[in-house]
Amino acid sequence: MNRESGPSGSGPDRSAAADEDEVPDATVPRTVGRFGFRWTKERELADAIHGTVVGAAVMVAASLHGTLGQVVIAVVATLFVYWATERYAELLAAGARGGVLDRRKVLAALRHGWPMLESSYTPVIALLAVSVLGAELRPAVLSALCLSTVLLAGLGYGAARRSDATVAGALGWAAMSGLLGVAVIALKLALH
Repeated sequence: MNRESGPSGSGPDRSAAADEDEVPDATVPRTVGRFGFRWTKERELADAIHGTVVGAAVMVAASLHGTLGQVVIAVVATLFVYWATERYAELLAAGARGGVLDRRKVLAALRHGWPMLESSYTPVIALLAVSVLGAELRPAVLSALCLSTVLLAGLGYGAARRSDATVAGALGWAAMSGLLGVAVIALKLALH
């Protein structure tokens, strides 16, 4: 994140990729904003953005030839597989580095990445709600994709504000994050 308004020397630059010796789950400061923010660690924010984009993309692909139930199952199952794969890879890497994998470490690793799954729930619930209200699959999916775009923009804005970005800087990050959702919507419109 760009720390536009943060004083120089106010702490380590958390935008650089963490190497194996650094803590990958550094906490994002909680001092900015009036509203709570669910995911406060850098890795949690990254997982939430990843889950939102993957969930939206799977929703697009599954909706091309699937039913409502098939779309929901595809999104939930795909994100579960992504989560399980990342957790397995993390545990495997820890073991390869010579770390002892006791029960506590395995459970902690399984909890990490959970925002990837959590972030996909709201668009799926919106998809189901719009469908229950009588919409056909295509407009219901578009509604869920629009919500995904808003969520992405919100994640970008919240993360930027928590990293001491100015409001203008945070709006820029929100726009960039929202563009990921716009790209998925454009893909949906181009394919359908």
